[in-house]
Amino acid sequence: MPLVRSRRVRPAIRDLALVLGASWLARGLFVLAIGDAHSLDVDYWEGALAAQDAGQNPYETGVLNWPPLWLMVIVGVDYLANVADVAFWSALRVYLVLVESFLVVALYATIVSNGGERVATRRALLVGIALNPVAIILICQQGNSDVQVGLLVTLAVAALAAHARSRDVVMWLAGSLFLGLGVLAKTAPLVLAPLLAPGARLLTWSGRGLGAALVLGPAALGVGVILVLAPTAVWDHVIGYRSTRGFFGLSGMVTEFGAFEFRFAVVSLAALAALGAISCLWRRSSPSSAGEIFLIGSATAVVGVVWLVTAFDRFTDFDARERYSTAFTLAVVVAVAWLCYRLWGEEPPGESRLFLLVAVIFMSVVAFGPGYGAQYAYWFLPALVGTYVLLDDGWRTVLRVAWIVAALTYGVEYAFVPFIGAWAVAMFGETRWMTDLADELATPHHWVVFRLPLFVTYLVVIAAGLDRLARRDEAASA
Repeated sequence: MPLVRSRRVRPAIRDLALVLGASWLARGLFVLAIGDAHSLDVDYWEGALAAQDAGQNPYETGVLNWPPLWLMVIVGVDYLANVADVAFWSALRVYLVLVESFLVVALYATIVSNGGERVATRRALLVGIALNPVAIILICQQGNSDVQVGLLVTLAVAALAAHARSRDVVMWLAGSLFLGLGVLAKTAPLVLAPLLAPGARLLTWSGRGLGAALVLGPAALGVGVILVLAPTAVWDHVIGYRSTRGFFGLSGMVTEFGAFEFRFAVVSLAALAALGAISCLWRRSSPSSAGEIFLIGSATAVVGVVWLVTAFDRFTDFDARERYSTAFTLAVVVAVAWLCYRLWGEEPPGESRLFLLVAVIFMSVVAFGPGYGAQYAYWFLPALVGTYVLLDDGWRTVLRVAWIVAALTYGVEYAFVPFIGAWAVAMFGETRWMTDLADELATPHHWVVFRLPLFVTYLVVIAAGLDRLARRDEAASA
């Protein structure tokens, strides 16, 4: 028996050594090439640490927008950096690489233990994380905390998948705890609470109460402490935080595309209505798939919301743009409640369905949310890697195209825009054409246009995911 176990473990160690070795090498070479280049977020963290050293509450600086896990991390990293006599940014990079490495190990173990083929898993991790330009940039240049969310959500999925196989209550509670720690890292994983609903149905009320405490307790306790110390700042910057307004997706269009000729709105809406009607008639004998319905509905919603905001601005004194965040938050609450109800009657989902739910939910939040953060990709990147191994060839084709679009988008904007690091400038020096391109990209209207292919890619991936969720597709390993 020990010999059999050894034979199983050794290939896994070789796989992980290859993936982690490639990951560390790629990140090391990238760091050597770009030097100290970093996003404005890293300056924020250093500013928060400086405020603490000066005896101020770091949350009053306005740059910490989440429960206090990240503050504890950067304080610890800063202490170790001082002990080792290295720069804070260098130490933070090492920390983020280590977290990402734990994520790779957790993701590999989760996929393989749930039926994923070992070689396919290794390849997916190599391309999806180790050599993925998006992941490299987020770790080595962006310097934000979102890889922690990816790790904790992956652990939650692993625990819930184990519960689906064994019906072990402890595994469901472990999934609740990891999800709660994810909420402590950043509040966004709260939207994944419906993943707990199928397992909660099988528990007693005391078990459900304990699970709810594990999900909400860590963040509630952490926020409660900092709320007492800085009530106004925490209420404004943590509890009331809805992401910084960005230039991506529907919120970016609402901000930047609302000044077109109003008559075009009527034509656009009429065209979308005609498209919807034709689709309904065409599919009368064979109903449209969930993905088709989502894409038609998304296109209608994008044009409709943009022109509705324009109409409010033109004909009333109501500032609809400023209410977008509130409307989106209410929509998320309704959607989460509906999804809890929808999943309550199902059997606990397996790993492929859990990963797919994570990807679809998180990508929807980023695509339609009130602000865009490039670093948010690490919320759902591990889930997409998992589904790449566990789902069908059609899904893998969609993700390959999405990989190319995302790599090009991130590669270009992070190469030239100064406040997110401008790695090309760090590598090759600043030239006139680089400055002109950076000015164009950093213009909000142009940035929204530049990111439109990525937004469309998000919608296509979400639609393809909804198709598979509706059909309850099972794993089709590569």
